[in-house]
Amino acid sequence: MFRFHLFLLFIAFAASSCSSLKTYTSLDKALENPNDVDRLKISYTELHTLPPEISRFKNIKELILFRDQIDSLPEAIGELTSLEKLTVSSCRLRKIDPAIGKLIHLTVLHLQNNQLTTIPSSIGNLVSLQELMLYNNYLDSVPATIGLLISLEHLYVGGNNLKSLPSSIGNARSLHFLYLGGNDLTELPESIGKLDGLVELDVSHAGALLKIPDSICGIRSLETIYADPTLIIPYCLQTRMGSRFRIVMK
Repeated sequence: MFRFHLFLLFIAFAASSCSSLKTYTSLDKALENPNDVDRLKISYTELHTLPPEISRFKNIKELILFRDQIDSLPEAIGELTSLEKLTVSSCRLRKIDPAIGKLIHLTVLHLQNNQLTTIPSSIGNLVSLQELMLYNNYLDSVPATIGLLISLEHLYVGGNNLKSLPSSIGNARSLHFLYLGGNDLTELPESIGKLDGLVELDVSHAGALLKIPDSICGIRSLETIYADPTLIIPYCLQTRMGSRFRIVMK
């Protein structure tokens, strides 16, 4: 189901990208006409980093980098203030400059399948962000400022080394889909019960003997929990099983 949901998101993302945006697939060509660049899509290169000249892309809406062996996102990334979608996927990305927090119009941020160990706390400034994908990295924590993302609906942090979640996660009240599977969590914060719009929660293999707090029982919108046999599930959820709620074992 997780893969199917990701597939649907990919289709929606691709469909939304098929518009009249002026697209470039070469960084050099784009720099020749910086004001014309609406979308820059680069794949299978060895960029290592983006040059400071990217700050000339004043009108760019989408930046998509795939398998480009980019070690870092530089400070200049913060100059792309018109950016709405940023994807850096399967690029071996290790470091993100805090200037990313200047992208206040960003709605989609995909940083999956990289080598990130930390996320700058300035990510909390991305108040327009609706979708954040950080799965398959090496994160052992997410910044407490995650709770400032009041527009966030999709959060994917599975396949990392997370030991805990900040209690501020409960302030991200727009969250509908929260995927935590494949981590080393020892507990979930009680504040998760504040996510009253949550529809799906994946905690499968998210930590040995991980306990879901009883506070989650107050989330009436919850439809699916993906779990594993070691998970400690509140009794109130076990008795709720029905047409609108299910526990799926992985």
